[in-house]
Amino acid sequence: MSSCLRLWTAAAALFLAANAHARDASETSRDACYAAAAVTRNNTLGRPQQAEAMPDGRTVLYLRSGPRETKLGLFAYDIGSRTERELADPGQVAEYLSTEEKARRERARMTLTGITDYQVSRDGKTVVVNEGDRLAVVSLADGHSRPLPGTGWIAPRLSPNGRFVAAVRNSDLHVVDLTTGSDAELTRGGTETLTHGLPEFAASEELDREDGTWWSPDNRTLLYEESDTSGVQQHWIADPAHPERMPTEFRYPKAGTANARVRLGLVSREGGPTRWVDWNSAAFPYLVRVVWPQGKGQLTLVVQNRAETEQRLLVVDPGTGHVITLLRENDPAWLLTSPGTNWHSAPLPHWLPDGSGFFWASDHTGPWRLELRHADGTLDHVVTPPNLSFLSLDDVDVPHETVTVLAAPDSMDSAIYRIPVHGGAPVATAIEPGQHAARFTEGNHNLFVDEMQGADSREKTVIRRADGRITATLPDHAEAAPPVRAEYTKAGSDEFDAVIQRPLQMTPGHRYPVILDVYGGPGVKFVTRTPGRLVEDQCLANRGFIIVRLDGRGTPGRGHDWERAVKGDLIDRPLDDQILGLRALAARYPEMDLARAGITGWSFGGYFTAMATIRRPDVFRVGVAGAPGIDWTEYDTAYTERYLGIPQANPDGYRKSSVLTYAAALSRPLMIIHGQTDDNVYFVNTVKLTQALLQAGKPYDLLLLPGTHLLADAKLRERVDEARTDFLSVHLTANAN
Repeated sequence: MSSCLRLWTAAAALFLAANAHARDASETSRDACYAAAAVTRNNTLGRPQQAEAMPDGRTVLYLRSGPRETKLGLFAYDIGSRTERELADPGQVAEYLSTEEKARRERARMTLTGITDYQVSRDGKTVVVNEGDRLAVVSLADGHSRPLPGTGWIAPRLSPNGRFVAAVRNSDLHVVDLTTGSDAELTRGGTETLTHGLPEFAASEELDREDGTWWSPDNRTLLYEESDTSGVQQHWIADPAHPERMPTEFRYPKAGTANARVRLGLVSREGGPTRWVDWNSAAFPYLVRVVWPQGKGQLTLVVQNRAETEQRLLVVDPGTGHVITLLRENDPAWLLTSPGTNWHSAPLPHWLPDGSGFFWASDHTGPWRLELRHADGTLDHVVTPPNLSFLSLDDVDVPHETVTVLAAPDSMDSAIYRIPVHGGAPVATAIEPGQHAARFTEGNHNLFVDEMQGADSREKTVIRRADGRITATLPDHAEAAPPVRAEYTKAGSDEFDAVIQRPLQMTPGHRYPVILDVYGGPGVKFVTRTPGRLVEDQCLANRGFIIVRLDGRGTPGRGHDWERAVKGDLIDRPLDDQILGLRALAARYPEMDLARAGITGWSFGGYFTAMATIRRPDVFRVGVAGAPGIDWTEYDTAYTERYLGIPQANPDGYRKSSVLTYAAALSRPLMIIHGQTDDNVYFVNTVKLTQALLQAGKPYDLLLLPGTHLLADAKLRERVDEARTDFLSVHLTANAN
């Protein structure tokens, strides 16, 4: 077969969608499904975000946009009067984002604009908002906004007493006095490769740490990260749409190459010399977490070795920077510090106010569990019962000796429970089927926010009392989601979590082609009982397909060994599991025609799709791979080495896990979609794959996108969905060979 490249662009996709075949009125209506899903972000725009009850227990703050807008404003809701008012409007000033802030938002998966974050002092009287590179203080009483001096601010952190803001500008750490407006520069010498007060790439992208600056409880001292990336490999990303612009430099730590050099410094709020923390960063280079608690709890670090198989819990003396080790943990596969489910949860370790002990989490023995440990790190007892898989610690009520946790009653749902610390049955406070995320205000144990994604497709943000009673529902301006036909089930003898979506209008006795929508990678639970998040798949199903999602080995939620089954080889077991699950479902449901099966996915799912299309042509007739990681030597250290080790030590694992190893065997249609300026999964991955396919004389289709890893532009997202659907339709709607 001669080599052939079919190059798609967004315009070409539109042309094909409009002209490849005549569409009747019903097909046009179906196309509107993608347009609505794209412009409403799957009906999530207009919903409250980052909702937090104020210490007075009467007011709730949150961010919200319009139902078809991406610009966020700050709102306040009065629980007693059930009224809402806008505290801060983002205005019409054009948003400026530095390269550093764009990268930070990419790491946080933030694609909205306007007021993207706010912070509240412990007494609830001071609110600081950030919009682009500007900061402002907002009065909760009357909504008056007072801008802080200067621009170029990123990563602001409000002091506990609400009088100061620490923020980074030009790679150095500053403190602004909110009363006087004075600006004290605490560090010097910041450059593009030496930053003060920001997390390095590995921390923000892979270790779930977004902070690089921490305040002491007495507001007098700051702990900050210094990150030196001068030894990290340079990457240059050029925007082909703007050849007149210089390429942007990124320091990207590819697997097997140097990471950033990280250290922590302690400095007075007024400035002066830095005291450096003396942990052994050569042996434990990954700074996973920092906790500086109120009360008598201690400044604590969680650090890991590069292989992420050894972990230390360290206590720091703020006066000297010296450390002692409280806890040592090891795992031959890899270590995680928590399930990482709820971003608003209490960071672990969580110290008791009197410093007598701390809460910790572990999955060494199977499901995640919450532990209470003594101040010296030794285990006191396990708090959560064995039938509840711990997900997050949301509140510690010392006077009543209870904790409130998010836990998993089963592998597809989460619920909120109040548990006696020293024994006793858990009390369910929010158990509606679906997913929950609790946010408590420090010191207020009787009121919390619950962000619900219901199994009935409804999503809402509610205010609950400690007993779970809903006292208010925050105003929601999101457009109503279209109907989703989703069946949640188990697949195969291993009971893989699965969800099946069928067309809303089905013909009795008709058999439908099947599309596996896949992620399949570690760290991501793809099947949860939240049908409201399946709108785009329903759009695809309504075009005459049955859509299946499955969670096999290597995904979270089924215990320690299940998740770590992919150590050393990221594809063989997960691929087998997806096919086993798919075949088990097809055997149960005769309307599923596996002779016409396709596969699609994004990011790790794109990688999985490319592998499945090439390696299992007996199962998949067509694949659409979005932003695929092709060669794991091109992905970052902290993620890749956690599962595969360093390339020099595990060349066979990297070979087996690389799409390039099998590219010459491609025999089914494959569409590759990739953003040319992607700084997460670099475009070089797709370049390598297309070169390998060209050399082997294999045809492929390529859809090039402007931009990075995320599809923020609604029209672009709509066109990509249409192009994917047309490609799958062409190759699956005909009778099977």
